Amino acid sequence: MIRVSPLIIHAAMLALASSGVGNFVYSHHMALSSLRTVILAAGQGTRLRSSTPKVLHALAGRPVLSYVLDAAHGVSADPPLVVVHPSHQEVQAFVEASGGIPVPQRESRGTGDAVRSIPEEFRHADTFVVLSGDTPLVTGDTVRNIIDRHAATGNAATVATFRLRGMNSYGRIERDPQNGTVCGIREARDRGEESGNEEHEYNAGLYCFASDHLFAALEKLTPDNAQGEYYLSDVIGLLVPHGVGTFVLDDAEELAGINDQRDFAKVEQVMRSKIADRLMDGGVHLVDPATTYCDWDVHVDAGTTIQPGCVIQGKTTIGAGCRIGPYAQLRDMLVGSGCSIGSSTLEESKLGAGVTVGQYCRVRTGCTIDDSVYLGTAAEVKNAHIGARSFISHFSCVLDAEVGTDVNVGAGTVTCNFDGTSKHRTIMGDGAFIGSDSILVAPCVIGKHAYVGAGSVITHDVPDDALAVERNQQRNVDGWALRRRAHMSIQDQGTIPSPTPLEPSS
Repeated sequence: MIRVSPLIIHAAMLALASSGVGNFVYSHHMALSSLRTVILAAGQGTRLRSSTPKVLHALAGRPVLSYVLDAAHGVSADPPLVVVHPSHQEVQAFVEASGGIPVPQRESRGTGDAVRSIPEEFRHADTFVVLSGDTPLVTGDTVRNIIDRHAATGNAATVATFRLRGMNSYGRIERDPQNGTVCGIREARDRGEESGNEEHEYNAGLYCFASDHLFAALEKLTPDNAQGEYYLSDVIGLLVPHGVGTFVLDDAEELAGINDQRDFAKVEQVMRSKIADRLMDGGVHLVDPATTYCDWDVHVDAGTTIQPGCVIQGKTTIGAGCRIGPYAQLRDMLVGSGCSIGSSTLEESKLGAGVTVGQYCRVRTGCTIDDSVYLGTAAEVKNAHIGARSFISHFSCVLDAEVGTDVNVGAGTVTCNFDGTSKHRTIMGDGAFIGSDSILVAPCVIGKHAYVGAGSVITHDVPDDALAVERNQQRNVDGWALRRRAHMSIQDQGTIPSPTPLEPSS
C-alpha cells in the first residue's frame, strides 16, 4: 500500500481551491488532520522580577498564556501540549483547566530540550506547530497561514520571520548569498553586536515541522553556544538538507515576546489598542481610546459612550445606549441598556436598564439593582437587592439589604448590618419612605408604604403603613443666642465679668 504524505494532499487541495474548479471550499484541516501544537512555557521569567510565573501575569484581564492557548485551540482539535517548569504547579493547573496537556521539562536546558521533553505517546502527529508561551499577540489566523505555507511547500520546517533594523535580541536568519535559501539561525548572544542601520531578517519563534524530521534533529542538538543550552533554532540548520522555508510576517509586533517589564508594557499597549479598535468597530464611542482601559473579555453594545479615564475589567458586559464615566471603574459587571454611570466604582454586580449611578458611588460585590434605580452622589450599596424605581440618595450606605420597588431612602441613611459577630439584613417594603439621616439597625423590617421620620434610630420592625419616629424631645431655650452674643462682645473688649448664665435657672 502506497502512503501519500498529508503535505502532498494539502498542496493538491490548495491548488484545486485556487483554480476555481466547481464550488470546492478548502480548509487546511482536510489535509492536516494529524497536527499537534506545542507551546513553550517553561521559562522562569526572572527578568520580570516577579514571584508569579511569566505566562500567568495578567494581560488585559487574562493570563498571558491564555491568548496563545486560544490560538493553538483554533488550529487543531487535539489538546495543545504545553511545556512547563516542574515547579510551576499553578501553570500546570491553568493549562489543564484550559484544555491543554502540561509536559514538565525536568531541567531548564533550552527550547530544544523543551520540545524534546514531549513524551513518545504524543509524537505520532504528522505535523508539529511550536509557539512561545510569552507571545500573546499571536492570532489563530497567523498560525493557520504558516501551516498552509508549510503544507504547500512540503518542507521539513517552516519558520515565521520578520524584517527590522537592529533587533539584536532576536535570532537572525542566515541565508545563502548565492541562492537566498535558509542556512540556519544565529542567536543574538552568539553573533555579537550589529549596526542599528542594517535591516535583517529575524526569527519570530513560530515554527511548523514535519514530526519525523523534527525529533530526529532534536537528538542531534548540542549545547555548543554562549548559553550552554539546546536551541530549538539550531534544528533549522540541521534540517536544511530536507528543506526549510520561511513565512514573512507583515506585522512584526504580533510575535513580540515578553522578557521584562518594559516588554510587558509595550505588549499591553498593543493589546489595549486592539481591544479599543474592536469596540469602536462595534459601534462604541470611545471619547479618548488612549485613556480607556478595557480588558479582553469586556463586551459593550453599540451606541454606548465611554468617557476618558475609565477602567473596565474582567467579564464586564455593558448594554446599548449607556454613558460611562469619566473615570469610572467597573469589574465583572452586567450593565443593562440606557444606564448612566459617573465617576464611581462598581464590582461583581448587576444593573438593570436605565439605572443612574451618580458621582463617587460604590457598588460592591453581590448587588442586583433593578430598572430605573437612582443612586445619588457618594452612595454605597453592598450585597443588596434594590427594587425598580427606588432612590438611594446621596451619602447613604445600604448594606446587606432587600429594598423593594419605589422606595425612597433619604440622604445619609445607614443600615447597620454588623453586630460585632454576625451580619444581618434590613428589609424595606415596596413604597417605603426612609427620612434623611436615619439609622436602621439590622435585623429589621420596614413595612410596605411605611414612613421613618428623619433622624430616627430604628431598632424594631415597622408595620405596613405606619410612621416610626425615634428622637429625643426637642427643647427650645428662649433668649439663649442673645445672651451668648452679649457675652462674646464683653470678651472682645478685654474685660470678662462674672459669667452670665447662658441658660435659665431651673
